[in-house]
Amino acid sequence: MSHFRSFLSKRCIDRKEEMQLVVYLVYSVMIIFGMPLHFCFGLIGQEGFLLRTISFVEWLCCFVFLALYLSGRMRLKRAFSWLSVCLQFAVGLSIVLIAVMARPENMIYSQKMLTVDDILSLFNILMVCMGLVPNASTVIMALFTLFTGVAYVICPQIMLSQFVLLFFYSMMGVWICSLLMHHLFRSTSREINDYKMFQDGVLNMFHMSKAEAITLIRLSREAGRVDGIDDQVLENLSERTRNNLIALGAYLQNERRDKMVDLSTIFPQLSPSELEVARLILKNMPLKEIAVATGKSLSNVGTVRGNIRKKLGLRPDDDLRNYLLSIVPSQTNY
Repeated sequence: MSHFRSFLSKRCIDRKEEMQLVVYLVYSVMIIFGMPLHFCFGLIGQEGFLLRTISFVEWLCCFVFLALYLSGRMRLKRAFSWLSVCLQFAVGLSIVLIAVMARPENMIYSQKMLTVDDILSLFNILMVCMGLVPNASTVIMALFTLFTGVAYVICPQIMLSQFVLLFFYSMMGVWICSLLMHHLFRSTSREINDYKMFQDGVLNMFHMSKAEAITLIRLSREAGRVDGIDDQVLENLSERTRNNLIALGAYLQNERRDKMVDLSTIFPQLSPSELEVARLILKNMPLKEIAVATGKSLSNVGTVRGNIRKKLGLRPDDDLRNYLLSIVPSQTNY
């Protein structure tokens, strides 16, 4: 089983193609071992050189398409489509020949042989439906209808059998089902691809792998239980992600302090505009970002910053942010 899985992974790019390959291989093997039962041993099907030749051609086509696919000269969808269409064309010829050779004395026998070809047609479209091969089911249904109509013109008596009507009705249902399945699968594949692109975009945005993202989710769920975090979980995080988390932690710490502290009660001497700038300075935002956040010019922000320093009585060599940090935590016991 492991060798077969390796074979599939080397030749398929997704799950849909793996399913198509499995169905195609099963289909090919059944044809390779099933057709000789007719043209070699005569255990199934009708006697006759032309009918046996048709079976031999079907068997030969299966080998050709399988060899072309395994050698890399033909893609899987094309090999599957051509095999099913060629098989249906050959079965259609067989149906017409049975109608041509039908006689009143062998009518029952001809109807039995016609039932065999109808079973092959139904089996053919079922395999195509299972393999989700686009457009092949429509071609098969069209060929079956065409050759059945020609056979009806040649010999209406044999084609009016209830078995022929039953198989035609069944194939019509399978054909409609294959169209709906292909449409739904294509829509689902598009949604999956969109989700994968979104997922890859998010991971690329944060420069992290899927394993790192899962690790961060686990760490978030274990918030408040630091002693329960497994060291092996942390090993999934790259150095860059750890540094980003440290920076994020510092930002969130400032954000929490910013929300918990009412600066107007600590610095009543500052105006609302000055309090806003002081709050952003506590977040360690540079002057350019403060200007953007407040909608002021750089010179205006610099003037407000100078007024804050004067009202707080700072010396020229004192750092404003360090002073604010030294006051704010002591007032909040944070």
